[in-house]
Amino acid sequence: MRIGEKVPADLDAAVVIDRAGARAPFGTHIRGSPCLVSFLRHFGCTGCADHVADVAPRLIELHELGLRTLFVGNGESRYIDGFLQRTGLADKHASVVTDPTLRVFAAAGLVRSWWGTVGLRAMVDVARARSRGIAGRGIEGDHFQLGGALIVDAAGTVAYFHRSVSLGDHPPASDLVDVALAMCARRSAAVY
Repeated sequence: MRIGEKVPADLDAAVVIDRAGARAPFGTHIRGSPCLVSFLRHFGCTGCADHVADVAPRLIELHELGLRTLFVGNGESRYIDGFLQRTGLADKHASVVTDPTLRVFAAAGLVRSWWGTVGLRAMVDVARARSRGIAGRGIEGDHFQLGGALIVDAAGTVAYFHRSVSLGDHPPASDLVDVALAMCARRSAAVY
């Protein structure tokens, strides 16, 4: 996936499941307006809980800049409600879907790695999150799948892409807001 190019067709067509169990192509969740997509390792992941704790306070700001936010997990859809409650996302401007088949993760070019989830860097990531009072819930999805982040514009063009190399490797929320601000500025400039 490259910045400035359209979301790959296989990613656009990969099926995700919402909390009610409804299935739809990934592309239907990101079309129509700019969207931040945060790919989670799994719903019980400590590193993902840490990432959500960083991003959640900025969700209103992202929403006001015109970005929708979509979290994509890989556990069963029955884990989504618990994830929403634990992370405080239930009343935020965010949607959550899942893909237990991992097709959406593969199509996005995200890594599946034993070392990235149990290696030295991963252990440091977990210790850092726990030192801030953030803990996971246990395995609620594929333990070895790593996450990432994607921002697309309304036309489905990639504006930002991050591929995680360990369970705690997530872009800072400030980087995501910076990309959103730049997109907003380009949209405003195009109007004038």
